[in-house]
Amino acid sequence: MEIVFDTQQEAADFYRRLPSSFRQVTGVLLINSRLAVFPDKTADYKEFAQLITRYIIEHHEKDWIMTIIEKYYYFTEPEEQVAILNIVFAIFAGEKNDLPQTETLKDRRETIMESLEGILKEHNTFSFESIIRFRLIAYKEALRQYVEIAIDEYKLEQEYQVFIDKLRRIIRAYKPLCEKIEVYDEHPFRLYDDHHRLIRNVQSVRSFYPLLKQWGIEAEPSIVLTLIALAPKQVIVYTDRPEHGMMKTLHHVFEDRVCFVASTLHLSSGSGATQ
Repeated sequence: MEIVFDTQQEAADFYRRLPSSFRQVTGVLLINSRLAVFPDKTADYKEFAQLITRYIIEHHEKDWIMTIIEKYYYFTEPEEQVAILNIVFAIFAGEKNDLPQTETLKDRRETIMESLEGILKEHNTFSFESIIRFRLIAYKEALRQYVEIAIDEYKLEQEYQVFIDKLRRIIRAYKPLCEKIEVYDEHPFRLYDDHHRLIRNVQSVRSFYPLLKQWGIEAEPSIVLTLIALAPKQVIVYTDRPEHGMMKTLHHVFEDRVCFVASTLHLSSGSGATQ
């Protein structure tokens, strides 16, 4: 089998990235801009396909994703492009498994591997450029789908950030009704003021919600908005789930005003709160 590259440099670069064990087993020869490979068994073909796949991903994937972001979806600002690119990479790394759309997407490596199966076994000579141009249609379409999902996530993150910024401005604008609030992550949440008194009159706090419309915020009552209505200088949250979305939102909104304490630590020391 012989692969023809566009340049000697590209051929040499590909050759250097082949494991020495594979080069020895398959008798790889580098001749100018050509690479001669002599796979002996099915496992050799599969390993070679994996190596080509890795090379394509390492050398071309980022540029192709950036092209899709700009040419197909018209994001031209470098900052936005990088943000979307990072979300795509996070999806690849399995860090965005909470996005339901990703469940239907096929693994991009498998997509490339399937595209290479025929050409490696059926052709004695082919160019690497032909793989790039004609064999990766399904892979590039998969990349487009990944980018589309990343853009949707990016827009949601932007909307979330705008929401958080508005809530921060509200906290700064309003006079605190309490110096300190203690929050107990239970069902429902329990709030205590700075005199360790249970805040019972939630209805009066909820009268704050219509005022949010003045800030362009449409939101249902929640523990976050209740705390914003009170605008305390300090929030202590007793919880065993600091990574939960609600807790992250509290942290984003109140920033250095909030701290999280394990519920077990509080229970071991006693609440001291009066009801």
